[in-house]
Amino acid sequence: MAIFRYEVADTTGKVMRGAMDAPSAQEVSRRLFEQGYDAVQVLPATTGEAATATVATSSASRAAAAGSPSPGAALGPSAKPEQIGSFFRQLASLIHSGFSVSSAFSDLGMRSTNRGIGEAAKRIAAGSAQGQAVAPQMAQFGTLFPPHVTGLVAAGETGGFLEFAFEEAALNMEQDAALTQGLWLPRVLIWQAIWSVLLLVPLFPSINPEDLKASGIAYGRALVFVVLPLGIGMHVASVVLGKLWNQPLARRFHDALSLRIPVMSKLAKMRALASFTRVLRRLLMSGISPEPAFVGAARAVPNTVLSERILQTGAPLVRAHEGIDKAIAATGLMGDDPLQLLITGQKTGQWMEMLDRVTAYYQEEAARATEAAKNAQKRAGVLITLLSMGYVTIALTVGLYNLVFKFTDSFGS
Repeated sequence: MAIFRYEVADTTGKVMRGAMDAPSAQEVSRRLFEQGYDAVQVLPATTGEAATATVATSSASRAAAAGSPSPGAALGPSAKPEQIGSFFRQLASLIHSGFSVSSAFSDLGMRSTNRGIGEAAKRIAAGSAQGQAVAPQMAQFGTLFPPHVTGLVAAGETGGFLEFAFEEAALNMEQDAALTQGLWLPRVLIWQAIWSVLLLVPLFPSINPEDLKASGIAYGRALVFVVLPLGIGMHVASVVLGKLWNQPLARRFHDALSLRIPVMSKLAKMRALASFTRVLRRLLMSGISPEPAFVGAARAVPNTVLSERILQTGAPLVRAHEGIDKAIAATGLMGDDPLQLLITGQKTGQWMEMLDRVTAYYQEEAARATEAAKNAQKRAGVLITLLSMGYVTIALTVGLYNLVFKFTDSFGS
């Protein structure tokens, strides 16, 4: 037995610090999780530290309650969803084959082609070898591992299904990658439209029928000093914004924005419910009591706004022993038919069977919503292209019409 210092967050966002006597950091995380807390950090106590817990409270963001990094880690290395998905898929495979958690992270850390993932894996391997829990360490790399992934791993460590948690994390990242796979076509169409407009706008105003050479020089200057800098600046800005878009500081913004776009809102809700019900089932089957199981599953939801909504509206009802079905109904996210299945399962003792059916239903709905979102993105790209083509056509027609009159006036005079 050893003494471990811990830092935990409750469902209201308050952070508490203390100490606990336990065989390992994983055991500390498990005990705290069953009490309804999420272990943000668990470290071995230094020699001479008191074994009694000293508690101090302070305000913290909801992101901290989900195990996300501190504000100081708001910017950092990032990776593509497919790279993170592949990393977690390999982690699950290694652990299934008998690798320890530490050796699995160490092996992938040495082989990863992404420097950020490689360095994070090596540091997590070193911490795991010393008995530290994985989730608090992953939370320190919030630019690589989103809060819901940290929540998944925390649930896996608590319920003893860490390899499943890695598989679930891989599935989430693969779904993100699938959503962006076909975006190259809309991007090409949009940039084609932008450059068409940029090149056309200064063309006709610069033409002087009486001095075509001066007109060519004027247009060339407009290209060199206005069009090209503006176009290149837009490309650079899009790259910078793309990088910032994937950073923790923008996560809540784009999660909230996705809920305001109908097709993306449906996708976010279907994925949230599919992930929530899968993790909830695993935690309950592992013997975790209802409240910490509900909270743990909510923190594994891949949308911070929906995760907070489930925690704020559902967790108090579970804490008051109102039943998980009533807590889910209070969130307003689940449709009536799946909800009735859960209510029936609660009354008949077939809760797990009904939860399986609901999970399968939302997995299918999430797959359909993903395809609908991909098609909507393509249609948006085509629409922007058509609008730009219409503008270019009108501008060409009007420009040529005015140019003819300029030539006519110049010859007439």
